[in-house]
Order: sequence, then C-alpha cells, then structure tokens
Amino acid sequence: MLADKSAKNSDNYSKIKEKFLDFKANLPKHFQKNQGRNFTNFLAKEYDDFIKSYLNETMREFFDEFVPQNDSFAFSVLATGKYAQTLLSANSELEILLVYKNLKGYNIKNFLKEFSEILDSSGMKFVIKSAEVDEIFINFKDDLKFKSETSQLRYICGSKSLYRLVKSEIIKIKEFDKKAFLNYHLKAFLPFSSISYLAQEPNLKSGFGGIDEIYHLNCILNCLDSDVSVRSQALKVMNEKEIASFNLNVDFLLSLLSALNLTQNTDTFSASSVEITTNFMQTKSKKLQDNESVISQKMLSSMNNVAIYSRFIAASLCRPFFKSELSFEQRKFARLKNGFYEINGVIYVPLHKKPALIEDLINELLELKDVDYKFDISAIFYIKRAIITKDGLERAISEFKKIFLRENSYAILKSLLDAQMIQILIKPMEHISQLAEYDGYHEFTVDEHSILSVKFLENIKDKFIKNLYTELCLEGKTMLKIVTLMHDVGKGLGGKDHANIGANIFRAYANKLNLSQKAINIGVVLIKYHTLMSNVSNREDIYSQRVIFAFISKLGDKQVLKLLYILSYCVINATNERLYNAYTAKLLRELYEISLSAFSDENLLDEATRRVKKEQSIKRNSEFLALEPKLQEKIFKITSNLVFTKYSASEIINLSKVADSLNETEIFINNTKNLSIQIYTNKSLNLSALLYEFAKFDLAYMEIFELFEKKFYIRLDFNQNVKNYELENTKILALKSLNSEVLREPLKPNINKDEINFELNHSKDYAKLSINAKDQRGLMAYVMSVFDRLHFQVTSARIQTVKNRTRNLFLIEKNERLESKGEEILNLLISE
Repeated sequence: MLADKSAKNSDNYSKIKEKFLDFKANLPKHFQKNQGRNFTNFLAKEYDDFIKSYLNETMREFFDEFVPQNDSFAFSVLATGKYAQTLLSANSELEILLVYKNLKGYNIKNFLKEFSEILDSSGMKFVIKSAEVDEIFINFKDDLKFKSETSQLRYICGSKSLYRLVKSEIIKIKEFDKKAFLNYHLKAFLPFSSISYLAQEPNLKSGFGGIDEIYHLNCILNCLDSDVSVRSQALKVMNEKEIASFNLNVDFLLSLLSALNLTQNTDTFSASSVEITTNFMQTKSKKLQDNESVISQKMLSSMNNVAIYSRFIAASLCRPFFKSELSFEQRKFARLKNGFYEINGVIYVPLHKKPALIEDLINELLELKDVDYKFDISAIFYIKRAIITKDGLERAISEFKKIFLRENSYAILKSLLDAQMIQILIKPMEHISQLAEYDGYHEFTVDEHSILSVKFLENIKDKFIKNLYTELCLEGKTMLKIVTLMHDVGKGLGGKDHANIGANIFRAYANKLNLSQKAINIGVVLIKYHTLMSNVSNREDIYSQRVIFAFISKLGDKQVLKLLYILSYCVINATNERLYNAYTAKLLRELYEISLSAFSDENLLDEATRRVKKEQSIKRNSEFLALEPKLQEKIFKITSNLVFTKYSASEIINLSKVADSLNETEIFINNTKNLSIQIYTNKSLNLSALLYEFAKFDLAYMEIFELFEKKFYIRLDFNQNVKNYELENTKILALKSLNSEVLREPLKPNINKDEINFELNHSKDYAKLSINAKDQRGLMAYVMSVFDRLHFQVTSARIQTVKNRTRNLFLIEKNERLESKGEEILNLLISE
C-alpha cells in the first residue's frame, strides 16, 4: 500500500515536470501572443503556480489525507532577488527562500530536505536558500548578499503567518548597518558625475542601464523605508509621468531580454542577431526608418533612461543619509549666481530648484565659466526637466549658438545629450538619437559619436593639426564645431548618401543660427565630404595625379582642405580611437601636404614635376653635399618617381646610402612598437614565401620601390611583435624565405569580382591593382605568388587591414607582357 502511494506521488511529480517542460517549449508562442508585453509578470505567475503544485504534492506525500491548513504548517516559500522584484526573463534563475519554524510537532527539516530535492529535480532553474525564522537576524545581519536578495520578499505559498514573521525579521536586518548596505548598492551607480557612453552591443543584464541596475535601485528603495512602497519612495523625487516612462523602459528591456534568451540563448544584443530579434518581436518600421534601427534605437533609449532615472533616484534619496564633507562656508562659497553649485569641477543642482524655461536654462549654462566641467546627475535631471514652449525654444536656439563660441563646449553638449535635450535644441539630431551603427567601425551610437567628435576637436593631441586649428578665426572655429557636431545628421533617414542629405540639413539649421553665408557654404562642403579625406588616404594612391586632382577639385581651396583635415582627425578618433594610429596619421598628413602643394602650383600634379622639385631640394641638402659624387648621381637615377613624392630629402639620402653599399640582400628588423622588416636587395626575391611564413604576424602595411642599379627597397610592417629573444631567428627565417627557390602555393583566398579593380592605364608608367576584400591569412602571400608566376614587377605596393577588411594597392610597371596578361591576373585572383 505504501509502495502504491509512493509510486502515485512520483507519477504526480513527473506530470508536473512534464507540464513545465511543455510550458518551456512553448514559451516563444506565449511571448509572441502579446508581442512580449508584460511577459515578465506572466513568467512570475506561471513559475509561482508550478511551485505551488510541487508544494501541494509534497504535502500530500507527507500527510496523506491529514494535510494541515497552510497556516498551521510553519513552512513558507518566498520569492527573493529578481524573482521577487519581477525582473525575470526566459533564462532567469529563480531565487527562493524556504523558511520554516522549528516546532516539536513537525519534522520540518526532513520536509524541507525532501521539498528542496524535488525542486532541484524539477527542471526549473532554482537558486534555493533556507532559513529558520528565529535565526534570520543573527545569521544574516552582516550578509549583504542575503540582505539584498531579501530586501523585497514576495509570498508564493505556504504559511502566511510565518511570512509575516519573516517580514518582521527582514525589517530588523534592513535597519542594521543601513549605510553599509546603501554604499554596497550605490557603487553600481558611481560616480554620479559621469554618464557612460552606451555600448552598441550591450549586455541587457549587466550593462550600463541594464536590469542589474534596476535591481540595485530596488534594493536601495526597499532599504530606505520598509513601511513605504518602492513606488512611493520614487514619487518623493519623480512625478507620475516620469515613473510611467521609467516602467515602460524597464518592461521593454525585460521583453527584449526574453526575446534574446528565446531566439539566441544570450543576454547580449548584437549586430548579428538584430534581424532575428526584430522579426521575433514583430517590430514594425517607422517612416524613413527600417525595423532593425527601430528596435536597437528603442533599446538604447530605454537603457539610457534607466541609467539616468536610476542614478537620479538613488542619489536624491541616499545623499541625506551621508553627511557632507563640506562646511557651511564651503557650501556657501560653492553656490553660483544661477543657483547651481560647483564643487571640485562638478556642477550640482539642488533638488528643490524648480525646472527652468528652456531659454532660461541655456542662459544659466552660458553663465558657467568656460571650463571643462562635469555635470552631476542632479544637474542632468534639472536640464531634462526644462519647460519647453514653441516661442521659448526659438529664443533658446538663438542663444544656443553661443555655446559653440566657448573653448569648452563639449561639457555642456554632453550634459544636454545625457538629458536627451540636444535633439530638441538641434531638431536634425532627433532621428540620430541612440541610433546604432553596426558597421564594424563605429564604437558608439551616431549622436554619441557626434558629441565625441567635438571632444576630440577641443582636445587635439596632434601638434600639427592643433596648430592648424589654433590659427582659425573665431567664426571659423565656431562653424567647424557646429559642423563637427552635425556631420552625421544625414544618417537614419533611409537614404544611402547620408553626407549629401546631412549637408542640406546643415544648411537649413545653420541659417537659424545666423552664421555668415560664407561659413554656411564651407560647412556644407565639409559635411558633404567629411569622409573623403579618410577614404582617399586609406584606399587610393595618394601619389597619383588623377587621385589628387579629383580630391582637391571637390574642396575648392586651401582653407577647406585645412578644415577637412582637422574634421577628419576628429571624426576618425570619435569612430574608434584605435583607428587613428601612426600609420593613419602619416597617410592623412601626406595627403594634406601633397594636396596643399597641388593647390599652390598646378604643375605639381605631374609626377615628373614633383620629382624635379624634390631633386632641387636634395641638391641643397647638407647631407647630400657630403656624399661621394658617384652616389649623388645614383640618387638622381632612382627609377621610382614615387620615392621622391613619398619620402623627404633626408630619407631618400639614407635609403640610397644603404642601397649603394649593398652586395646582395640586406635585412633590418625593428621590434619597438611592432615587427617591421626593411629589405634592400639587388636580385629577385621570393617575397611570397616570406609573406607565407610571416602570415601569423598580421601584415598591416607593405611598400615596394625600385631604386637604382636594379636595387629595390621593400618595407613590411606587421601588427604583431616577436619576442626579443626571437629576433635573430626571425631574421634568419626571413632571409631563408626570401632566398628560397620553392614556389609556395598558398591557399587561394576568397576575392569576389567586385572586390578587385585593375586599371591598366592608371598612368603613363604604371598599372594599378586594388583589392578590397575580407582579411584572410595568406592573402598577400597568394597575391605575390601570382605576380611571381606571371613575372610582373611590382614597383609600389601598400596594404592596410582594418576591422577584418584588407585594402591592397599595387602599382605594376607597364610593359607589353602586362598588357597581354592583364586578364589572366584577374582570373587567377578572383575566386568566383
């Protein structure tokens, strides 16, 4: 009989588990039924019901037909942590507290053990803790993690009388060392004077503005006053509308987190999964905006709001618990005329200061010293609450221009961005607010990238570019700063040509700011071509007459070139600081110098003319004058015109010295910042073999120039280093590879037809081959092996690899063989 009952109980447990597994399998359908709305509440209710079923079945197993009433059995199941706060997603762990009271009448510990084992085998993700009600305070008063988990309890099932006793004990531990508990959770929001930039691929749980921050905030609010609800606590510093907005943001993030869990089993929103998540959540596109940007924009906006609101509530309610380190006199001295406080370079605004009209707010910000301030969260929220009227906004915009006259505009612009006020003052920035760019280059959203560009403009580290900026007049600086902020306003409007769209938008807005027509016209050109200088320097042969002429013809004059150079520096750094490296800086500087010379004298567009000019410079050089006459003659017999365009007089002299003393092949290795190999040779080398052997060091840059007496100079720069003790072996390997007679046959890389361009008539002396393809190990080794096979002489080569894309440029000496074999080289290189 007992065996029959045991089997029946076991069968009932299995049925509950099967029901749960069926429920879990159908979660996607449940989610899509209401497009994810209130999905977290749905999960909590369903999980509660499964726990109740397990408890009821366990009670029947222990008491059979004598099951006591719930209140008579001193055992309760309580939700804790995020489960209690209903911050659940499909993959969430369920934190529960099994609480009991030791009574002689019941063998509760045995019941607790059995019930815990049943839950562990249920297939549900439980994190179970147990506690005896009379031992809670003594055992957990110093346990910050337990105090956090139980700062909010939710009754699931069991004895309600016991639940009330537990709540009393929890109140006691909340009051014990409250400051330590508050400090523990406040750390998640500190510093209050620094609002982070949003990650475009955030972790929705642990990221900035994620679910963990909501958890920390709830823990703080539950600790402050046990008799007052979380909502009532928040209402002390926020209004109903703000709380409603906050709750909508939280609900959306929880829904999106469940969507990520259900479709990709992850908590991270990524570029590769945008389309899947968008389709799963049935997100509809807006006018001029695609589905993908809608969902990412809503996510980032929600995370920004959660971050701002959480920090404001936490700071406003917790600061009274901590005594200020400033004396009354210090606080009095810190107060500014506009009612703000400036303490250690941080701007604070008292909670009692009433929201200002938008036009008054701008004037209050303009009253601040021209200093690179930081803005406390109290100031950000004060800005966020500005009162906006149509007439007031027009007056505010006319004053807003004055912010760009300051040397330190970035601090104020960043505060306006954090308060989501920048898009109100600059209407064209509305559609780029929290607009993500999943292009593999941009680290931040379009609006944050734009603000960051201004920061780099005001903090130029390149001395040469800094001097160019310093030389500008006030109107030039002001216009350039506005252009820098608005250079990407054409994005997010559905068109591919965002630069042209943005240029037209800028013209309309700049007229509102009463900029001069000349400044507006220059600004339009800068925005229209804000990517041009970077693209030309990285993708084109900047020593080509055609390239330079095409480049400068778009700009019109030297002043625009100068401004575009400065703007390019800012935009590249703001895209991703790693993109602006020594190599990029060198290319931009060379393009600037060549273009500047081309503006001064159109004859410089001809390579031969530029060579003559450089030769004249060399003849006046003291190092040249000290050389032997024979070597002096050899320098002027250097075959490659590009050497004279690319290198300075001193560099050409040094190259020639090494080449002149050369017997066969000489290798120089530098390993300071990265591995760099310089090769001087007077014979044909197996360069493809060397590239094959060194592929693991990630080739970043390569150049080949023919000097004199059939001697060549080859330079290879890699992204990786070698260990210093391996330098000698590295040199030996390089020499061995170069002198190898073995024709390596590297794996053929994938190069599509549209990724390669061959210009047989690039110039009088050279054909040009360009490859822009996915970076693949051994790609360059294969390309060089093709040249070897066809006996083509590469007189110049340059490659660059950025974000898994390689851009290769080769200048090949023109001859009859090349003209007849041009088609064959394409067939060998193209993989399709």
